[in-house]
Amino acid sequence: MIIVKNAVLLLTLACLSSGLLAEELPSSNEIRKLMLGNWEQIEDYEVDIKLSLNIPGFRMPSRKIHYLYKAPDKSKVEVKGFAIIPKQGIQPFFTFLKDSLELQVLNDTIVNGHAVFEVAIEDTFMNKAGRISFYVDQLNGSVYHARVTHNDREFFSLNSEYTIVAGIPLPTSTEMNIQFPPDFKNIQRLGQKPTDMKAFDESMTGEWLEGSISITFKNYKVNQGIPDWVFEDNEEDIIQD
Repeated sequence: MIIVKNAVLLLTLACLSSGLLAEELPSSNEIRKLMLGNWEQIEDYEVDIKLSLNIPGFRMPSRKIHYLYKAPDKSKVEVKGFAIIPKQGIQPFFTFLKDSLELQVLNDTIVNGHAVFEVAIEDTFMNKAGRISFYVDQLNGSVYHARVTHNDREFFSLNSEYTIVAGIPLPTSTEMNIQFPPDFKNIQRLGQKPTDMKAFDESMTGEWLEGSISITFKNYKVNQGIPDWVFEDNEEDIIQD
């Protein structure tokens, strides 16, 4: 009889435990608010960025960049020479969150010791349909890892590390690895001499091309009150994409 009672007690405790653990995942709107929460605390910021690019068809030495942002949409890049800078600056997925895309909350898990929600969006990346997956900190909405898959092939991954500045988690480094589809190599046709085109055409294959981008951030100044006139001229040789 005692054994039966103990078994019933253990079964009851197990059911209660599983009920507590099986909490509902947040909704799409709740995740969106969580991810935008930190960003919406930022009135303005400036940061020093070191950008290293290794992409087929592009030649750009490592650049030291000073990036400034003021809500809601002012940005400025200070750099000598040519650079490719995301319009979103330190928040690479901001445009997705502003759009009305439906976020799919798939799971809760652990990434690098952080409790995260696995979130996905069905969208396009480099003109190809794909699933964009984010791993979002359950407490502050930081994106530690993201990846894009197309036809079960991962062709983009991102990993970021963060620090706390003015009470806001901000990235200290972001590493991106990219697999470019074979037709991306056509970009390399730009600037080719007619005499080199035959050799170039013969080099075309069906293989995907590998590339990477490394970004480090330091010397943040957050919510210091950057005046509007700072953003009035931006004459450096910059491509914002």
